Amino acid sequence: MLSNVLGHEKVKRVLVGSYMENRVGHAYIFEGPKGVGRQTAAIEFAKLLLCENPREGEPCGVCKSCSMCRAGSHPDLQIVTNQLYDETKKSTDVLVDTVRNMKKDIFIKPYLAERKLYVMPSADTMNAHAQNSLLKVLEEPPEYCTIILIAENSNLFLPTILSRAVPVRFFPLSEADVEGFLKKQFPELGESTAAVAAMSGGCIGRAKELAEDDEVMQLRNELFSGVLALSGRGTRSVYDFMLFLKHSKENIKLVFDILQGLFRDLLHIKQSNSTDGILNRDKVSELGQIAEKIRTDAPVRMLEILIRYTEYLARNISLAQVSQCMSLELWEVMHD
Repeated sequence: MLSNVLGHEKVKRVLVGSYMENRVGHAYIFEGPKGVGRQTAAIEFAKLLLCENPREGEPCGVCKSCSMCRAGSHPDLQIVTNQLYDETKKSTDVLVDTVRNMKKDIFIKPYLAERKLYVMPSADTMNAHAQNSLLKVLEEPPEYCTIILIAENSNLFLPTILSRAVPVRFFPLSEADVEGFLKKQFPELGESTAAVAAMSGGCIGRAKELAEDDEVMQLRNELFSGVLALSGRGTRSVYDFMLFLKHSKENIKLVFDILQGLFRDLLHIKQSNSTDGILNRDKVSELGQIAEKIRTDAPVRMLEILIRYTEYLARNISLAQVSQCMSLELWEVMHD
């Protein structure tokens, strides 16, 4: 049910309101970060539209349509991927042939319900030919059809597509919401739950991936050890930390996210002289050792360094250069 979709209260009110007021659109663009819940909300909205006996803006959960939706076998609900119409297709971008096949299916009346729903993940990967093919349906859609385009960046759509679809924007969830979800689904995380929630960037899908990946915890442990070593005497730690960053190329965004949480915790400890409320609750010992060795203003300067080098990576400056220079700057700040 839409009420069970975590967060996105405004989105849920808009969708339920459109249904209750009988003004459901023929096309929507659900835009937001990957893993934030766009497709989940789209499918739950589809269940509501297909339900035979909806109650106060929620599907009944027991009718034939609800049972078939739950089993993923409702003939009037299609998740549109290239493989839906041709299992041999390997491309992850939505192809023009896929759109053409969908168009043929759209003009066949519903089999069971009064509506037909088409949910298209990664819709913003359609090229101009595929979008123009889709446009012909959006210009004169059948009354019974609703298409939901899932996208990370709506700017990749043609203006003609944007003008014919209702935009629905999904924002990252709060860390508290993600942490609450993780506590229920992954109680084994224990004291590291808050840190995983922070690393997720407000995306439930990302949080689940992190929680299920043992290598993430290993990476996090190594990163904390590296920063602790940087705070100690000697310069060998700079070289070791630089190598660690260079060898983490595939996970560099995650590494920077972990560092941000680490530096935020150090800032909290230095300013409040307390570990209450920190993200990395299972790393109190390491954080305490680092905090004892650095000045009060050091965490702010470390965060500034991290932000600056994040921008450098976004400008395609090599990871080797970033690793070397950032490691040196962090060591200098820690040792004043």
